[in-house]
Amino acid sequence: MAKFSVDTKLFRELGELLVGRDSTAMVELIKNAYDADARKVVVFGEGIKDGENGVIVIGDDGVGMTARIFERGFLTIAGRTKTESDLTSPVFHRRYTGEKGVGRLSAHKLAAHLTVSSRRWDGSPVDELTGFPSGEGVEAEIDWDQIEALETLEEIGTSTAVVVAAIARAGVAGTQLTMKRLRKSWTSRDVDMFFSDVATLIPSAPLVEQLPEALVVEKLAFATPKVRKSETADPGFFIDFTGDFADAGADLPAVADAAFWVIEILCDAESEQITIAVEPTRTALRHPKFKQAEGWKGTFPIEKGSDAVSFQARIFEKENETWPRSYQGVRVYLEGFRVPPYGDRNDDWLDLDREYRSRGAGELGRLKRFRDWEIPGGDPDEGLVIKGNANYFGAVFLTRDETSQLKMLVNREGFVPAKEWDFIYDVVRWAIGVQVRQRRLATNRAPPRVVVPPTARRNFATIDSPSAPAVLHTRSLHREAVEIAQEVRSLASSGDARAAGEKLTRLEEVVRQADAISTTEASEAIMFRVLASLGIEQAAFVHEIMGLGVVAETLSSRLERLSKSASDPNAAARLKELVADANELRERLRRNGVYLSEMTGVEGRRRRSRFRLADRMSAVIGFYKPAMDRRNVTVVNDVPASLLSPLLFPAEASAVFSNVVSNAVKFAGDPGLIRAWGFEDGDEVVIRVENSGVAVDLENADRLFDPFRSSTHEADASLGQGMGLGLTISRSLMDEYGGTIRFVTPSNNFSTAIEIRWPKR
Repeated sequence: MAKFSVDTKLFRELGELLVGRDSTAMVELIKNAYDADARKVVVFGEGIKDGENGVIVIGDDGVGMTARIFERGFLTIAGRTKTESDLTSPVFHRRYTGEKGVGRLSAHKLAAHLTVSSRRWDGSPVDELTGFPSGEGVEAEIDWDQIEALETLEEIGTSTAVVVAAIARAGVAGTQLTMKRLRKSWTSRDVDMFFSDVATLIPSAPLVEQLPEALVVEKLAFATPKVRKSETADPGFFIDFTGDFADAGADLPAVADAAFWVIEILCDAESEQITIAVEPTRTALRHPKFKQAEGWKGTFPIEKGSDAVSFQARIFEKENETWPRSYQGVRVYLEGFRVPPYGDRNDDWLDLDREYRSRGAGELGRLKRFRDWEIPGGDPDEGLVIKGNANYFGAVFLTRDETSQLKMLVNREGFVPAKEWDFIYDVVRWAIGVQVRQRRLATNRAPPRVVVPPTARRNFATIDSPSAPAVLHTRSLHREAVEIAQEVRSLASSGDARAAGEKLTRLEEVVRQADAISTTEASEAIMFRVLASLGIEQAAFVHEIMGLGVVAETLSSRLERLSKSASDPNAAARLKELVADANELRERLRRNGVYLSEMTGVEGRRRRSRFRLADRMSAVIGFYKPAMDRRNVTVVNDVPASLLSPLLFPAEASAVFSNVVSNAVKFAGDPGLIRAWGFEDGDEVVIRVENSGVAVDLENADRLFDPFRSSTHEADASLGQGMGLGLTISRSLMDEYGGTIRFVTPSNNFSTAIEIRWPKR
């Protein structure tokens, strides 16, 4: 009697087809833990760079498996254990994320040997601390190499390639997968790709939580988005990275406080309407460029019977800096889990990077689908200010019930092209187009900068910087040049040579102005490249400083021994003077080396943490102490020892404090006084640095944050002459966290004060 025979190579063939990459395989196993009602999953790696000797362990506290469930599910090709149910988990009624049974294929792709240890929930009430109480369970081992050495799947039953044993020990339910003899050695790039995938596997808190009142002035489209179907109180899902995977999570998620604009979309196909809201954040409104920014909100009908699907979205836009690399772009989530490749580093599903490079016209005027929607008037050049994926951090949320028309590709990376997917694309791009328009309008409405009168320049010498106004002027000159050229062509055709000549004279002047601006901007670009090159040499320089400190210490010790052994009293006295000089040199090199290491070393930029701001301020003050002594400047550090920073890279706080303190030393006068102090103000941490001496014109002080606007021409061995970038860099660092840095009214007995504010989060 004829029958089918299945070759053992099936696992390898299906694995390559259904699980595209190692990071995808890891993600699939983590999603299996979610389907098992786990509240926490631990991902552990040991020796993963060694491949053959490496180990990967994924453990969860979910409902677990019995031997029977393991055989019907894990060991059954294309098993029906999920499709036979109502497609929801037994406890929290989570919608299953997987239906094709690729868990075993993911384990096969990662390693040659798999050990499974699982205990099944016994149905008793769940303990909030310990989790699910268990009854029976299963322990199993699968050697994939042994399986593939066999001819057909039928031979597995008579081999030792798969060993399954039921267990009856009570304990806490859950499953642990231990994978040994890894298929490949994990490189740093592999680990980076893995974390990039799992860091956004579930949406970050800012994307799903209610927006803080301190972030936006007006409410947008919804309080919290509908992320997934869940019929009971779901406690959530947490992933803990340990072992070799621990350092992969060093970069914390993006924070909403750093955003300048928020976009929300609420599309309800059932009620046939869609709401789109765009709102500037308070961070944006504090910025001089966006003081006049306004939000926009509109609700529009959806044509009945169209290709519309229900979904929600929240997107943050950042102005001056890009988002952390792992969080850049707009990602798509189905039932709370990310659908790759949307939002990957090389994925441009919304065409934002393409528009950014081509400086296109934007989407508002091109999407005929929405031509009847009323929107605010635009600017012909609004497409010139669109930003790429790196400046957006967001998510589109889908549920299976509301987007059943969308089908996943066979490798589970993306959706099959369809008109419903085109609808989602069009709506999201249109909403971003509204944000671009509102941003452009805010820039056009912003009042012109106040020109600093000559009398105000006695205290702070300045140099002109083109920045944004110059760029806008260049574009204006470009448009004028094009218009003149068109007029010249028309006049020449009509034979009016005199009028054409006058226009050509004006065209020559326009081109000369544009050339002057472009030359200035080119010089600034060169300066930025020079600064970047200096940064590359910084590590070597710090290493040399620390090495010189060791040399100075050795020299001091030798001179001290010589002074003690010298028979001539005069020679001994001179040697003691040299010992004192060597000790001073050693101490200064040590102090500078430690400071520079904290500022630029790996530890200062490796992990964000909370630390005592008083300690950071003390380190900065110690670095500038020699300059203070030379200038007869006294400094008082009144920052409370109990005042903690928000989550920052320590080097970032040092950089901001360094720029502020060095400026204070320059302008404190002789004798001079500087005071650093701090306090908590509601949900913000505040540091103020005040100095005597030169006063700042508060009305025009914001100009000092422009790039290359140096506040002094004086050169100092430790303070430097100043390139006009210190305050610019400081503001950029503060923008990263939604913080502010600005000049404020000083206290009594002080002339100038600068205030630094960080949100506590």
